[in-house]
Amino acid sequence: MAEEQTQTQSEEIKDTNVKQEDGMYHYYISTATRGGDITCQTFITEQKIERNLYPIVITPPDDSIQNPVFDWTNIKWVEVDSATLNAKIAAVADDVQMLTKSITAIQTQNQETTKENAQITKTLDGLNANMGALTSMMSMISSKLTPSASSATTTEGGQN
Repeated sequence: MAEEQTQTQSEEIKDTNVKQEDGMYHYYISTATRGGDITCQTFITEQKIERNLYPIVITPPDDSIQNPVFDWTNIKWVEVDSATLNAKIAAVADDVQMLTKSITAIQTQNQETTKENAQITKTLDGLNANMGALTSMMSMISSKLTPSASSATTTEGGQN
């Protein structure tokens, strides 16, 4: 009965360091979760506590946490309910599978793109070689069609 009353009081308390209607301050006790340690228990006192002082926590746990315990290393409330943690682990495992599939698809697409780029490079190399051959042929044809400058001056010089 007293436990139910304590749970009801802790559910109603949302503000930190606020004197409640009963004239008391409501805080929480939380110790490490090894064996029979306390995960979250309401603590009521006449004294105002300004900051967390192990094992007393002044901030209430988030309502979304089923079975809260205070993580003294990271200074925040965390979940210790095995069903909730298992659901989170399953969700993370699903996310990892989706990411693995995405990575595989990206790697396959990358390999195909690399092959296409190699084929394009090979084709461009062939075109460049053909352009070089055409340019040298055009140069030879151009030089044969155009009279050379030295023969033109000799002819003109001879007529003077």
